[in-house]
Amino acid sequence: MTHDAAARLAAIVDSSDDAIYSTTVDGTITSWNRAAERMFGWPAVAAIGRHASLIVPPERRGEDDDVLARVRRGDVVEHLETVRLTKHSELIDVSLSIAPMRDGAGQIVGVSSIARDVSERRRLDEARAHLAAVVESADEVILSKNLEGTITSWNRSAERVFGWSAAEAIGRHITLIVPDERHAEEEQVLARIRRGEHVDSVETMRMTKDRRLVDVAMSVSPVRDSLGHVVGASIMARDITERRHFDETRARLAAIVESSEDVIVSKNLDGIITSWNRAAERMFGWTAAEAVGQPIMLIIPADRRAEEEGVLARIRRGEHIAHFDTVRRTKGGGLVEVSVMVSPVRDSTGRIVGASKIARDITERRRIEEERKQLLTRERLARETAEAANRSKDEFLAVVSHELRTPLNSVFGWARMLQSVEMDAASRERAVAAIVRGAAAQVRLVEDLLDVSRMATGNLRIDLQRLDLREVVDAALETVRPAAAAKAIEIATHVEGAPVTVLGAADRL
Repeated sequence: MTHDAAARLAAIVDSSDDAIYSTTVDGTITSWNRAAERMFGWPAVAAIGRHASLIVPPERRGEDDDVLARVRRGDVVEHLETVRLTKHSELIDVSLSIAPMRDGAGQIVGVSSIARDVSERRRLDEARAHLAAVVESADEVILSKNLEGTITSWNRSAERVFGWSAAEAIGRHITLIVPDERHAEEEQVLARIRRGEHVDSVETMRMTKDRRLVDVAMSVSPVRDSLGHVVGASIMARDITERRHFDETRARLAAIVESSEDVIVSKNLDGIITSWNRAAERMFGWTAAEAVGQPIMLIIPADRRAEEEGVLARIRRGEHIAHFDTVRRTKGGGLVEVSVMVSPVRDSTGRIVGASKIARDITERRRIEEERKQLLTRERLARETAEAANRSKDEFLAVVSHELRTPLNSVFGWARMLQSVEMDAASRERAVAAIVRGAAAQVRLVEDLLDVSRMATGNLRIDLQRLDLREVVDAALETVRPAAAAKAIEIATHVEGAPVTVLGAADRL
């Protein structure tokens, strides 16, 4: 080699970004370029003449001896990734290429080593491996495709959600998982990716291997090469079938609550209203916008606040409170009677976070109950009146029976005496008069019975006359005298003084 060629080669070696150094066959350093100085920290003057173990960590010296033995045998070792030691005792990852140096006779006279610092590449590889592990273990579907729509990566969640393995999916067109009616949508997404746009949180549908449809929330981002050119797309998708079902269930329940005829409201444990349905608006007068965020005391009368605090204490203990009747206040200041049921509201961990209240206006029910109570009272009074009337009727019939028998006994007694006893003319006349009076008394009793009807219709008339009470008493005694005589009872009267007159009806005394 000429002097110029050698100088040119030395300049190339010295300007290389890779560390290039040489050693004798026993490992003594004989050359050391500027890149070696930068990489290992030793200047050439300090490194040349020292053993190459200067830059070999103690735990790697056995490996280095093996490599040197191979090179002495004429082997070339390429791209050996190992670790070397700097002047400051720092470890760096390097890729080594080691070859034997031969003289003109072909004898190995030394060793040439080229070292490239791969610490950054190693960090990138580790980061890439870590990222790949994250992608592979992610709960979200993560896949990629090129600009032609060909799938280039497919993680385990994609396998789980769509049913295709990575081996089956990679290399296939993305329409593998796109329903026919969504192909145009997919083309639009790909067009936006080509323009470098991001597509965020699109809710759509995708298709599984067994052709089931899955609701997904999907974000798509462009993938760029080292020059910044868009070369594909990264897709992150989340199965929202369960969430969609939950949302639909929640919407259906919200519709039921909103359309309920019963008041349904909720509050947190501080007593702040958190929901307020239309029935609550109708009953209490406040709109949802006015009520939500206000204390529940908004509808509690002052004299019921202790009751409400007691309810809240029971809810905090996890108790359910069955229907109880109470009173609530309206926006207009009026009071409404309600039946209330209260239940604790729990979060996903089971912790009590509030209360749900269902209230029903019982004003009409109370009115009906009051009417029923009044009807029962009237029915009871009517029954008691009827029973009293029956008792009065029985008493009346007993009196009538007695009153009928008394003149009848007189008539019968005098008639028997006329039949069986020899009587003088005066006695017979007296007997006949008594019989006539008894018959007249019977007629009056019949009239009395008719008077009962006349009293009911307001047509009773009484014929009042001035009467001598002695005559009335004598007539009464004559009525019972035959019965008394039959029992050997003598009736005697004694009246003193002037006649006593009264205004009355003789036939009714």
